Amino acid sequence: MRSLNWKLAGALLLVVMVTIGLMAYLMNVGTASEFREYASQSSQNYVQSVASVLGSFYERDQDWTGIDEVLADLLRSSSDRLVVADSEGIVVGDTGRDWLGDPASDAGLSGGTAVVSSGEDVGQVYLFSSFARGGRGFGYGGGSQQQVAASNEQDFLDRVNHWLIMVAIIAAVVALALGLVLIWQIVRPVKLLNRGARQVAEGNLACRVDIRSKDELGELGRSFNAMAASLEGAEAERRRMIADVSHELRTPLTVIEGTVDGIQDGVFPADKEHLDAIREQTALLTRLTADLRDLSLADSGQLRLHLAATDIKDVLQRSLLTFAAPAGSKGIGLGSDLAPDLPRVEIDAARMDQVLGNLITNAIRHTPAGGRITVSARAIEGDRARGVDSPSVLVSVADTGEGIAPEHLPHVFDRFYRVEESRSRGDGGAGLGLAIVRQMVQAHGGTVWVESQPGRGSTFRFALPVRSSGR
Repeated sequence: MRSLNWKLAGALLLVVMVTIGLMAYLMNVGTASEFREYASQSSQNYVQSVASVLGSFYERDQDWTGIDEVLADLLRSSSDRLVVADSEGIVVGDTGRDWLGDPASDAGLSGGTAVVSSGEDVGQVYLFSSFARGGRGFGYGGGSQQQVAASNEQDFLDRVNHWLIMVAIIAAVVALALGLVLIWQIVRPVKLLNRGARQVAEGNLACRVDIRSKDELGELGRSFNAMAASLEGAEAERRRMIADVSHELRTPLTVIEGTVDGIQDGVFPADKEHLDAIREQTALLTRLTADLRDLSLADSGQLRLHLAATDIKDVLQRSLLTFAAPAGSKGIGLGSDLAPDLPRVEIDAARMDQVLGNLITNAIRHTPAGGRITVSARAIEGDRARGVDSPSVLVSVADTGEGIAPEHLPHVFDRFYRVEESRSRGDGGAGLGLAIVRQMVQAHGGTVWVESQPGRGSTFRFALPVRSSGR
């Protein structure tokens, strides 16, 4: 029994049969007991009323002459039998007419109900609700009762039992049918999820399961689809990254290989110009390798940060000094707007130099001659719209370049993403700088975003949480 269908169906059938069987048994026992109690009480009341009538009859006539006619009129039904014995214990009345004149003890009669006339016991009356096997019945007496189920009473109980069995069978069939429907509603999503998991394991990341219920299984199906979509996106990103890395590596390697081949073949002289070209491409490969290593470490959570309470103003001023010359060579102004008394933040100063270097380099690359780049910093209490929930230092790098179109804004921090696909690698870099910025800022517990309008420049901002009250 491996199938979940059969296991659930078997468990359901067992529960239904045990529950309905137990219910039918208890109802049968309870009904029979209550019915017998009712029948016993009814017969006792009946025989008491008969004794009262017989007492009045004897008080009027002072003998038992004509008692048979009275007994015949007192019978409830043809299944009843009334027997009367006088004070001497001799049977003087019998609707069955078998024991007339016999001693009551010889007929096996005992425990009858006393017939009282003028305050004296003048006889005993016995009620037989039916004839038992061998012609014996049962009687009711004043303090003791003995009853064997009468044929009409037993017929009633048999009919009740018959309907109990019929109802139990119908209830079992209906419960099983409804249970099978519920089982199907449970098993079908499980089968779909199992089939989907197999397809994902085989590499079909486009697989989705169609589970529309709103219960936990439906939630599981939606989680599965979200997982598959995430895996599909990650796989597409991985393939795109491999293609981009291959392209990025191919370009400098091709330049190096071509230059070296040219020198070996005597086409190019081994002079400073060609050696500088090789060195430049080698430096590009080194930088690309380092960037990929940093991203890999950040993705795996193994990027080590040497955190220390630092005056962010010192880090910003150091970066401004470092990039003053490259900006000036392009005719770009590089200035700052740093708020006084900035709180200290716990950062890895070397990694923060890397973040600021990538942002300023990106700004220089996209700002024309005569433009301006401004690095600013201020303390904020938070910015829930940007996901900043605690006091932080907000750092901004704003330029007056060409800006970024709205459709590109959600992707500028993606790896190897370029706003202009036609931009050369020499002008546009490898497309990893902003991806590294995001990873480094997030590793510090911060948040980074960009604001831009085409033709009006861009502003890259990141918030670092204040974790030290020191100044």
